Amino acid sequence: MFFEALETERLQLKKISADDGDFILKQFSTDAVNQYLYDAEPFQNLQEAVELINYFTRPEPRTLHRWILVLKDTGEKIGTCGFHNWSRENSCAEIGYDMQPEFWGKGYMSEALDAILAFAKDKMKVKRIDADIYPDNLGSVKLAERHGFQFNGETSVFVFRGKEYLHRVYTLYIEVEV
Repeated sequence: MFFEALETERLQLKKISADDGDFILKQFSTDAVNQYLYDAEPFQNLQEAVELINYFTRPEPRTLHRWILVLKDTGEKIGTCGFHNWSRENSCAEIGYDMQPEFWGKGYMSEALDAILAFAKDKMKVKRIDADIYPDNLGSVKLAERHGFQFNGETSVFVFRGKEYLHRVYTLYIEVEV
């Protein structure tokens, strides 16, 4: 398998799997997690969670992957992160991440991003990673900027519930050794 489990000082980043249904339902039905996600309605039932898991666990090779962040000391699942729209031909991908609010501000997502960005560089050989971030999501903007992402002047529009939500595109350029 190309995508593998990763580890940081305080986290296990496990590959999303069928046994994560209850957590994925909790994650994407939590109002604070969904506050700036303008691409889908909050989840209402386990079937929606299962569909998302199936989306991220399609057979490899695939253009996306999601890890579940698990606290090493308790085994508690606290968030997800991963890549979307990976283009091997163009050496680029998009990143996404989310976390339960009681764990915000503790450095967990920063730790996780360090691990998956290293994976993107070393294994995926990605040279460019984009993050579409809603401007009011200051925590996400600051996190991305701390990891070297910069607003590249581009914007993208998400239409949600009939309203347009302008997102800024933040880009990280990575020098990949050949």
